[in-house]
Amino acid sequence: MSIATPIPRREAALIALLLLALFSAAPAGRAAAAASPAQPVLAEIDRIVREQFWDAKRIGPDWEAAVRRGASDLAKAQTAPERDRVYDRLLETLSDSHTFRMPPGFPERNWATAGLRIGRDGGGYAVKGVLPGHAAERAGIRVGDRVLAVGGRRYGAERVNFRDLFFVFEGQAGTSVDVTWKGEGAPAEKTARLKRDPEEPGDTLVWRSARVIVRDGKKYGYIRLWGISSETALAVVDLLLDREEASRAKPELKDWASIEGVLLDVRGNSGGYDPDILTTFLLGQWSSGDYEVLTRDGSRIVPPAYRRLPVALLVNSGTASAGEALALKFRAHSIGSIVGEQTAGMLSGGAAAEKLPDGSTLWLSRRAIRDLEGKSYEGEGVPPDVPVLDRPPLEPGREDAIIEAGIRALQGR
Repeated sequence: MSIATPIPRREAALIALLLLALFSAAPAGRAAAAASPAQPVLAEIDRIVREQFWDAKRIGPDWEAAVRRGASDLAKAQTAPERDRVYDRLLETLSDSHTFRMPPGFPERNWATAGLRIGRDGGGYAVKGVLPGHAAERAGIRVGDRVLAVGGRRYGAERVNFRDLFFVFEGQAGTSVDVTWKGEGAPAEKTARLKRDPEEPGDTLVWRSARVIVRDGKKYGYIRLWGISSETALAVVDLLLDREEASRAKPELKDWASIEGVLLDVRGNSGGYDPDILTTFLLGQWSSGDYEVLTRDGSRIVPPAYRRLPVALLVNSGTASAGEALALKFRAHSIGSIVGEQTAGMLSGGAAAEKLPDGSTLWLSRRAIRDLEGKSYEGEGVPPDVPVLDRPPLEPGREDAIIEAGIRALQGR
């Protein structure tokens, strides 16, 4: 639910007068350079935050002081990057992972991607997922590599927001982003310019990832979710609801009808959609036979009732936003074990995008999330039931550390 706080007229007037005074006091050349793009943007950011940001208590003296500092700094800024840094510093005072400004030209939908997912690891950031077939994979970037810089910005101990965790790798098809990284044991760091290519639909990625893992004579299904969209969720439903039918979809799924549990992998998952559809389905709360389908092999009820399977949810520090909400739902409804690393700590209840006068976009949280015991996970992340560092396989023929731990969780050990 949005909390609307109208801007007080007196405060608005004071800010406007301060802006006018600052720009009037600046040298003529500098004022002309700064006032045109900056003053309307700052005023619009202030208005939107006051009216829409989820926590009205934060829009008080500290915010007002930050706006005044922003106005003063903008009067001195002479370049677009300098102004960008002013806006960033202002919005950082709200301490909200989903409140930030996107540069002009970022597409509203149908983003292309460099295929890289990152997350906190030790005192810095590391690769937490590499989408198949994209530039990051072609550059030889691997899970576990240390991320040292993205787009010219160094990544170290300082926490980043959702823009710099995820959106920095997305954008218009054909654009690119520079990434500097260092592999474990590598003698030197590497830098590559990663081109953003259109990402395949979520349901295609789900079906491509699906496979069967055999351990101790038992079969387990594996499904990777790179985001959470309605198409992604329905692809998972298709795979699990009628497992006999799914087993005929591709050779890798020939034993799918015999799986005794499923690993749902949301490592490096950026969210993007309300995960309720997955929660209710995995609980078996919707699906029942509506009619009979007749073939030469006989008849069967369609759709079949969902026969619940043991499920483990695989997470890491790159699991963010709605991916974290799905983890909370797993815990609240006892759907299955959460295995892996503490999640990103970017659990927004709903972010909205508003256009600004210079063509950039303000993202801000209109809602926040806390669990039914009143705990917020913003800035902290959801802790796993089974803590495991996301590391490569320890020996040939084995899966990575989190998948192996997930299998043990399905086995009840």
